[in-house]
Amino acid sequence: MRPTTLELLEQLDHVLETQIVPRLPDEHAKARMNVASQIIRAVHNRVRLQGEVLAGDNADLVALLAQLAGRPDPGGEPAYVSIDSLAERNDVLKAELVTAINGLDDLPETERARSDEAVNAYLRRQLDRELELTALPVFGDAPADLPLV
Repeated sequence: MRPTTLELLEQLDHVLETQIVPRLPDEHAKARMNVASQIIRAVHNRVRLQGEVLAGDNADLVALLAQLAGRPDPGGEPAYVSIDSLAERNDVLKAELVTAINGLDDLPETERARSDEAVNAYLRRQLDRELELTALPVFGDAPADLPLV
């Protein structure tokens, strides 16, 4: 899925720094916006690292709990799969889908109709997943719920 969360955060930070902060009327407003930029950078860092850190911590906890219980370390904690690697795989699969769609016209009518139906069902599910990611409200019921710094 593009843009990724990291790409969105990077773009947001860039827009704040290059287009909004320079146009703010006073130093107080600029200082408040700098706090917002710092929060965006902290979220960016957390998104980038959180999965790997949690996977490492879970493996560490499993080993510790096994040791405390006098059992051997069961290992086997699932390996962390990064968002970047999932996104790269998604890009490859979507390129393969485009190739497959381009070949649908060469199929017999009944097979093409079934394939069209399957592709349309996938696109509906994909749209539903995208809508989940973009549905508002994100924080509370209204932007007014967000605390001012």
